[in-house]
Amino acid sequence: MSIDYTSKTVLITGGASGLGLSLTTHFLAANATVLTLDISAESLSSLPSKVPEAHRPRLHPVEADISSLESVSAAISFWIDGGAGRRLDVLVNNAGISDKMDPTGDCDLDMWNRQILVNTTGPFITSQLAVRQFLKQEPVDGQRGVILNVISAAGLHGGRAGVAYTVSKHGTVGLTKSTAAFYGPKGIRCLAIMPGPMLTNMARDENHIKQFHQEGVAMVSSTFNTVHGDAAQRGWNFGWSPLDQVSKTVLNLCADGMHTINGALVPTDMGWTSI
Repeated sequence: MSIDYTSKTVLITGGASGLGLSLTTHFLAANATVLTLDISAESLSSLPSKVPEAHRPRLHPVEADISSLESVSAAISFWIDGGAGRRLDVLVNNAGISDKMDPTGDCDLDMWNRQILVNTTGPFITSQLAVRQFLKQEPVDGQRGVILNVISAAGLHGGRAGVAYTVSKHGTVGLTKSTAAFYGPKGIRCLAIMPGPMLTNMARDENHIKQFHQEGVAMVSSTFNTVHGDAAQRGWNFGWSPLDQVSKTVLNLCADGMHTINGALVPTDMGWTSI
């Protein structure tokens, strides 16, 4: 089934690299207008060159910090106030940061505060502003807007990351369910995907991984290996959630006609949350 986002505007946070870049390119390919927010000016400047030339007129890169209400508000106003009849149809809260697998006894307060700010407060800020915009809009086929949160298997389990990341993602699960429960009857859906490990540049950076709490890494690896066995020996792609497949799942979940899916936490983890 071909999904068509013609006349739809999609806002993607952290949309200039990693999964966010994949989401940006997939929504553009489905004919959406894409407002790509990212904190990295460098990543945003190179973004147009990473999408087909025919799609570039529908791409709008905006530098923004999702942990700042003023920054996100300005980004949304940039789009809404830039032309008559403009709407926001889909928000994908993708931006986030990882911790270093530190457990409770070893996690410093700066790490804790940063994780909560970016991974929980950030999606709250963007969701609040999106909801306010959605409520101003007339429903289209009974739907005013969709919020999809990219959370993590760590939002459901305790042994998938360090304490700070785990708590931040559990918080975003609560944000998802509360938003879905209250605004579903008003024509606003809110749901989430729960990815496992994805093959991003950070995941490939062995020097970055060496800075992690090694006992924490061992705990996470044990659950991963239970599902995926000798994944490391079979190559990087075995057991890792492919970015293009995760992106296609997001496009399906946010599409028209998916009204019954609200408040759902959808695993996209190759079976990691099955244990």
